[in-house]
Amino acid sequence: MKYRILLTSLCLMIFAISTQAQDGEWKLKREKDKLKVYTRNIAETGIKELKLTTQMETSLSSIIALFNDVPANTQWVYSSKEAKITETIAPHHVYYYSVSDFPWPLNDRDLIVDSIIHQDPDTKVVTSTSVASDKYPEQKGIVRVSVFESQWILTPLSGGIVDISYTVKTDPGGNIPVFLTNMFIDRGPIATMKKMREMLELPQYRHAKVDFIEELEKVNE
Repeated sequence: MKYRILLTSLCLMIFAISTQAQDGEWKLKREKDKLKVYTRNIAETGIKELKLTTQMETSLSSIIALFNDVPANTQWVYSSKEAKITETIAPHHVYYYSVSDFPWPLNDRDLIVDSIIHQDPDTKVVTSTSVASDKYPEQKGIVRVSVFESQWILTPLSGGIVDISYTVKTDPGGNIPVFLTNMFIDRGPIATMKKMREMLELPQYRHAKVDFIEELEKVNE
């Protein structure tokens, strides 16, 4: 009997370790229109973490100019109905407030983003990190998103190409079932990435020059 209990315990331990390993692995969910979508399991919430990768013919400054134009989020970020900067710490560091439109009977969601843009001086890779905070009062009738972590990694390549990687981990809160959240978790980010490609063709972004961003071409001159 003791050996049977010990064997059962060992099996459970092995299963737990195996599950934890799987939780940390990215799995390709779909690939279409030069866009790859990956997911991986997150044990804390059960909601999957998402990663999207693609390449675009653009510049680092163009992308950052689009990021910095926060009110324009309503034109390209999926379901965004309001976006505004609430505090500017530096040209590369702002807080902004965002409201996402959710279908009836669900309440809209909002969050505060702490957006920090950093460029590695050697590789010229740009990282933009966004973390939810409590620097804006909660609004009546809107559910505050308390779990939100995202990161853009922009890697300049030769020929005016930028490799783009976007990861996001969030929980919309409220009473939305986890399985339903996971079912549609990539719909918004995919639509956002496609619209981002269109926005970067607009003159105000395509020809933009951001002072604190250095393009890869300058290194090879």
